[in-house]
Amino acid sequence: MTKKEFSPEDFLTRAEKIQQLQFPASNKQRVIVLPNNEGLGFRKTCYKDDLVGRIDKKTFDETIIQANKICETTWTKKKCEEEAEYQKSLKVILYIAIFVSLISFILLIVLVYGNGDQNLLWASICLICVAGGLTLLVVIKSLFSQPTFIDLEQSILQQLNNYFEQQNNQTYEKRGLKWEVHEKFYWLTLHIK
Repeated sequence: MTKKEFSPEDFLTRAEKIQQLQFPASNKQRVIVLPNNEGLGFRKTCYKDDLVGRIDKKTFDETIIQANKICETTWTKKKCEEEAEYQKSLKVILYIAIFVSLISFILLIVLVYGNGDQNLLWASICLICVAGGLTLLVVIKSLFSQPTFIDLEQSILQQLNNYFEQQNNQTYEKRGLKWEVHEKFYWLTLHIK
């Protein structure tokens, strides 16, 4: 088994990685839409004069705004997922086990200080076994179940690719333009044919 080597870059946030990147420059064949400062969206100030007559600024900006909404919506879903309380039913089962344990101890106290009936002892032992079984069930279920979380970058990239494919087919390819998403959606490229 080999040890994984870590570098300082592995611990950078997306925004910090973006600050270190060198972005391609816009030219006559392409317009580069740079990322915003947070790294989960794009700047709306990248419209170039080369696009005049092919696509108006309003349509261009609306496309960027929709791409930003995709990023924001996916990020919000991920945050909600991370903060959600999973396995609430296990919490209820654990509360029931605690309640049953308390009843069992009350029965033991009554047994010791009360009339000493043998049935109280067996009832207490049964309740302790039930509580132990419920607790064991919670532990086993917790060990073998794992919530699945959204892979933020992969999810955003897939949604952006779908969105831009739709936009290219509906609007842009008819005008000799084509959107392309960078592999980690660090920037967008609008190719001018």
